[in-house]
Order: sequence, then structure tokens, then C-alpha cells
Amino acid sequence: MFSADYGTSSNYSSSGENVLEDACSFLSAELRQLFTTGEVTRARYLLNFTFQDPIVKVSSLEAFVNNLRLLRTVFNIDFVLHSCRVSGPTEVVTRWTMRLQQKLLPWRPALVFTGRSCYTVESASGRLATQTDVWDAIKDNSYLSVEGVAHVLRQATNPQTTPGLDQPAYEVLRRAGDYEVRRYEPYVVAEVSMPASAAPASGTGFNELAGYIFGGNAGRQKMEMTTPVITTAGQPGAAMRFPMERKLGTNAALLPTPNDLRVITRMEEGGVFASASFSGFPLDFEVVEAERRLRGALLLDGLQPLEGYALARYNDPFTLPLFRRNEVLIALKDFELE
Repeated sequence: MFSADYGTSSNYSSSGENVLEDACSFLSAELRQLFTTGEVTRARYLLNFTFQDPIVKVSSLEAFVNNLRLLRTVFNIDFVLHSCRVSGPTEVVTRWTMRLQQKLLPWRPALVFTGRSCYTVESASGRLATQTDVWDAIKDNSYLSVEGVAHVLRQATNPQTTPGLDQPAYEVLRRAGDYEVRRYEPYVVAEVSMPASAAPASGTGFNELAGYIFGGNAGRQKMEMTTPVITTAGQPGAAMRFPMERKLGTNAALLPTPNDLRVITRMEEGGVFASASFSGFPLDFEVVEAERRLRGALLLDGLQPLEGYALARYNDPFTLPLFRRNEVLIALKDFELE
């Protein structure tokens, strides 16, 4: 959700503050429609408006618009503006998340970027003069940096696939080099407890849950398979969970009663989680190592990972190892966007 943080400083004149506050108000509306229509509100930009990020650099408003149209031709674009704040006498900064879904390649990779856009604003007219984007995932944000190009290519050539099934809704808050920070909405699950001895990659409980959604319930109601299958094996309270279809609502009590007493339905509260992905059929040692790497990266970045983790497996057994998507998820404490 957009929030304006206009800041206060004795260095800004009242009129200067008004210009910058107006720029934030304008951007909150402009950025919501920009990637939908492919058009900009030209009166609010200088003709020599310049834009730069790690892979694109243009030096006129017309070139900026043409680049925007090219993006819309190649990608389906989902843009979320998180905030806008005044950061200097002639400057405002936005924080955002952008997801680009490839239209043309057969495996349709998705590229996710999070970061900040720094705008300079012409004081006299309030028009935007420059925009410089900084991505969270890389350190060198200079134009055509090796790090920036590699980050794009790595995402564009990622062979992992996600089935076109219903899944828990989440928003990416930060895309780092090796992980994402996501905010999950609450969702309902069907769950089966796993034995304390279950190994990290265990599939114990799958048949019971599959039986429930395919008619093993009081109403013999058949429900659609969802993704991912989530397990917390090898930990206290180990369980396997199937997310329920979102169209069934968020009240677990309204779901059909399972015939198998080992199956329960309940609400997952959602929250903020860090996620790291890996391919293949996950083996126990791979799950443990993925969790160790993710936790270490979070600590190095100053975040607060909680104890425990979940393994999420997205694909059916017939998907080849190279194309499989697996994730480890760790809950975060007190995460805040900058």
C-alpha cells in the first residue's frame, strides 16, 4: 500500500516543500497507471528528462516513453508503489516492487526487482527532471554494470517453473541477490502432522491430504490441487500442509469436514518471510544446506530470522529436476521497508 513520508527539514522553504509534496502525490497516481497504459503525463516531465538504471539509460522524455512501450510489448508488468518521501531540497525517493512476466519465451520467466527511484524536481515548475533507479539485489548500480546485467540474465534464464495452480497470495517486499522477502496474506490449509523422526525432505502425509481434497470429506466435495506443498519436517510440530483454493474463503470452519481424522483444516496467519529457491528433487542435505545459507544471508544483511523453517515444493512428480521449483521459507521478526 502506498504511503507518503514527506519528511521535515528546516532547509526546505514552505514553497519548496509544497512542490515536493505535490511531486509525491503526482507519482503515487502516475506510477499506478504508467505500466497499464504505456503513457506518461507529459506536462509533468521536462522534455530532456533523463532515466537510468543498471541496464537502461535514456536522455529524453520521448526515449523514456519508447522504452516503456517496449517493456509493455515484451512483458506483463505488475508494479507496486510502497512509499514516496522527500529526501532533499529538490529530490523525492520512491520505493517499489516490479514483476515482469515474459510474454514471448515458451517458459515465460518472471523477473522481479525491488528498489528505489530517486527523482529530481525542477523547483520553478515542479516538473520531473531526472530519475535514477537503484536495485536492492546488487551493489554496483552503475549503467551496464556486470553485476546488474548478470542479475537480469540469471532471472531471464531461470528454468524453474511454477504450475498454473492457485497458491497463497504474497507481495515481494525486497529482492536481494539470493533471496526474497515476502508478505503473505492469511490463507487456509489442510494439514497432517508428521512424525518427529520425519526427515527434512519427507513426503509423509501427502496421500492423506490428497484424499481429502479429492473427495475424502463429509460432502464428497472435490477441490482443486494447489501449490506449493509445504512441510516443516524434522522440527517440533512437524506437519505437511496443502493451501486451500482462495475461492473457498478464509474461514477454515466452512471447509468440508475431513473423513480422515488425521487431517485438520486451519488458518495460516501469513506474515513476512524470507524465501530462497533451488531446483531438483530436494534431498535432505540440500534442504538443510539451503536453510543454512538463507539464514546466514539474512543475518549478514541485518535481518532477524526466527527459529524454524518450511520447505515449499511447487511441482508434480513428473516435472524434470532442472525445471522444479523448491523453496525454503524462514519467518522474519520486525521487518520494515526503508
